[in-house]
Amino acid sequence: MFFNIPALGHLFPTLGVVSELVRRGHRVSYAATADRAGYVAEAGARVIPYTSTRPGDTDPAARTPARAEHIGRSLLNFLAEAEHTLPQLEPALLADPPDLVLFDRMAFAGHVYAHTHGIPAVQLWPMIVSAGPWSLGEAVPVDLTHPTLAEYTLRLERFLAGRGLSTLPADEFLAPRVARHLAFLPRAFQYSGAAFGDDFGFVGPCTTPRAGDPDWSPPRDGAPVALVSLGTLNNHWPDFYRLVFEAFADTPWHVVLAVGRRLDPASLGSPPPNVEVMPVVPQLSVLAHARVFVSHGGLGGVMEGVQAGVPHVAVARTLEQDLNAARIVDTAIGASLNLDGLTPGRLRDAVTRVDTDPRIAAGVAAMRAEVLAAGGAARAADLVESCLREPAGARALAPQG
Repeated sequence: MFFNIPALGHLFPTLGVVSELVRRGHRVSYAATADRAGYVAEAGARVIPYTSTRPGDTDPAARTPARAEHIGRSLLNFLAEAEHTLPQLEPALLADPPDLVLFDRMAFAGHVYAHTHGIPAVQLWPMIVSAGPWSLGEAVPVDLTHPTLAEYTLRLERFLAGRGLSTLPADEFLAPRVARHLAFLPRAFQYSGAAFGDDFGFVGPCTTPRAGDPDWSPPRDGAPVALVSLGTLNNHWPDFYRLVFEAFADTPWHVVLAVGRRLDPASLGSPPPNVEVMPVVPQLSVLAHARVFVSHGGLGGVMEGVQAGVPHVAVARTLEQDLNAARIVDTAIGASLNLDGLTPGRLRDAVTRVDTDPRIAAGVAAMRAEVLAAGGAARAADLVESCLREPAGARALAPQG
């Protein structure tokens, strides 16, 4: 049973694992909102539907918390999601109990459900791992006195007490005792990667074709392709999209620009002839032809770019993305641009540099080799199977009840 949040950057990394487990004969269930159910069903899982508190792809009010309150506000948001979703999901699971629970780092409902019912669990990391030898809190300034953190602690204590979970202390909630951790990045990209033990499986991206992706074809004239995408959450940024227009007008680049579903592309004005504007792009298809990927620095996109051998330009907007952007520079797979003082010229120059710098080409090649060696969906499925109480073969062949 997979518990996740509706964000595509958290959902997409898991779908390849789902497909591989189903291929091996396992019965997989997956909690999904209506707008994500198609992806899950295409991967072969049984959809357990629920409604979410999280913003949809077209919600104009969606925003990432301000940096000062980012951690506390995010924890509160995902705790509210657990409070809302767990009562919806439990009836179906009690009627057909899973043998193993896999839950996203931010899908607190999965952690609580597994602990409540004594089911082995795997924690999923579609982000830099903040646990054990390395902590996000040690890498970025975190105001531990911020009122959102105190509010989160109080609300979490009430939530756990309401479920009778005296054996799950609030101060240990973010460090769950699980059978294994599964991280969708190679160990070489993780901060302090060598210090993590074998209970952390760094399997790299687990990509698979995505249901409903729009058609796309590379330019017939062979122009170099640059993909520009800010993801699906904090993407209502018309000024940035107009900056992209200005940066690449009258250049050899063919730019594929994803602007999301929160704004009308016509509101941006007429793009240059060499800028292709789409609400949503088939990212894997475009990356197969791209020379550079410009993004907000979300880990899923960074990993998919590396897998395709494409260097990155990160324009980070959150603490987590700051860390990804710094790691992009550290591992020489691309560049990072600050929001302050961002100009069309700086963006254009960064794209040109990462496309032509031999050091970055070598960095991308080295990290791509690490990604391919990490094992992807096949190794992830091996590790998941190792957490089942019964041997993998016996479980896969057991009668389906």
